[in-house]
Amino acid sequence: MADKQKDNNVNSGKIINIDGFIRHIAAGTEYYSSHARKITQNFITAAKGQNPGPAIKDEAKLRRIAAELGIQANDRNKNEIAAELGELILNELGKQQGELLFLRRAPSKRQEIWRKLGVMPTGIYHEIAATRFDENSGKSQDSLVQSVRCSLANGWGSNMIAAELQDIISGTPFPGLQKEGKSEMVTGFSPESIIYSLGGSFRGSLHPLIDNIVNGRIRGIAGLYNCHDSLINAETQVALVKELIKNDILVLFTGDDAAELAQAGLMVYEGAQYAGEGLHSVCEAVGLPPVLNMGTSIDNCRILIAASAIVQQAKLGDISDLPACIASTENLSDKAAAIGQCFVSSGFYTISGGTSPTNGNELSDDMEKMFGGMWGFETDPLQMAQKMVTHIDNKRKALGIDKARERVLYDMAMRRELT
Repeated sequence: MADKQKDNNVNSGKIINIDGFIRHIAAGTEYYSSHARKITQNFITAAKGQNPGPAIKDEAKLRRIAAELGIQANDRNKNEIAAELGELILNELGKQQGELLFLRRAPSKRQEIWRKLGVMPTGIYHEIAATRFDENSGKSQDSLVQSVRCSLANGWGSNMIAAELQDIISGTPFPGLQKEGKSEMVTGFSPESIIYSLGGSFRGSLHPLIDNIVNGRIRGIAGLYNCHDSLINAETQVALVKELIKNDILVLFTGDDAAELAQAGLMVYEGAQYAGEGLHSVCEAVGLPPVLNMGTSIDNCRILIAASAIVQQAKLGDISDLPACIASTENLSDKAAAIGQCFVSSGFYTISGGTSPTNGNELSDDMEKMFGGMWGFETDPLQMAQKMVTHIDNKRKALGIDKARERVLYDMAMRRELT
């Protein structure tokens, strides 16, 4: 009853044509929850020595996450700790009360927003079922808010479970050169490896990144995600990324197809030649490409982890304060909707390459008032990039770190060259 009252308090306006959008989010979360369950079960069998595949590789991360979730490590061996951690996380899928454990990683102000609005998710399966129920009940206002709970259970639950446990089993990724057809790209940019790249084992920190955002060499950060090869317009994705880095925006990529970005030379150290002067100088100084490949679509949660860490180290209030935004050049598929709604509900301006599923302001103004993040929709990659640049500049101004910058304007000949 209390949750329903909260739902009524945070909804306004008439929601139109929203049912399909809600259905996408539930279906996308179902897919990722199945993946998380399989990885968790493999993790448990590996901990018990029943897995013929790889055993626990990243013991340091195992112990760190176990301590984070309240598991006593002390002098226990890694398999004992892993078995207890696996069972604890398996319970996250089906539990009926209490908050998901990884939600503690979000900035405290963000957690306060979620609690005030009554959208802190419980068990992942519970939120999927509740979303299905509300969507079929015809109460669209309730179902939109329930879809927020479902998407948070996906991003801060299923995807984070899958990414973190896979790291412990296979080893946390670190940068390395990988062949992609005839092209090359640097992969393996986890939050941990980004910190290492900025300072090594003893001096690793996000402060070099933060300092370069403050001084303007890096204008801001853009997270880019995709989920379906068949839905990706390669030329659009490349054009978007080139426009972003040209405007000194560092791109964090998670997706199931990075081949076109690799072929365009954007995921190697030499890709800095396509970046603006400020970003170019930072890439050269620390040895990073202008586009950091953080993994597949499941690894989009790494952007949430990195954003939360930046908020903490920069002593900001919330994710929504960051000069950062998210984009996907896809239409709204099941997985893309579930991921995007989580980013919006976590405080990000998130632009989709499709068209809005509603003809109202529910996903823009209403979501921004509630969560500090909002959906945007744009099919033209250069227009999408300019909206992202404007948003980032507005956030810089709000933080008092804005400086006069030369805007890069493109004529038609330059637009053709990008694609």
